[in-house]
Amino acid sequence: MKKALVCSVCGHILLTKSIPDVCPSCCSGTKIFKLFDEKENALHTKEDVAVSGETEKKHLPVVKIVDIENGYKNIYVTVGEIEHPMVKEHFISKISIYIDNELVSMTLLTKDLKPETNIKVKTDSKNISVVAQCNIHGSWITSI
Repeated sequence: MKKALVCSVCGHILLTKSIPDVCPSCCSGTKIFKLFDEKENALHTKEDVAVSGETEKKHLPVVKIVDIENGYKNIYVTVGEIEHPMVKEHFISKISIYIDNELVSMTLLTKDLKPETNIKVKTDSKNISVVAQCNIHGSWITSI
């Protein structure tokens, strides 16, 4: 598990070490950020999946990046090697895409949608991270 800063209002994950004046997701003030506790609300990683087994493989974002013309990339994200269920009791609520630890895209999901998203972005960065937020099992990160 990995520590990160989280907004206590909306649950947005902040990957940078510096705290902004407002949350990039809900615009709440800086006093709302706190460190993740290592025992709960942790940011889960690929290493956790290897230990946890097949059930947890439904939570880790799977990222595919396709280079296209003029420096643009298509970033495709699905949640889970095994597709995550999307039912009223258990679903992925948000998928956030970061480039160089800065939020560039956030997709809010409901139980009626597939746990996936995609964006087209102009970047030459190799530092791309995706966080999927499950309403039961917390936040999961894949970094490329």
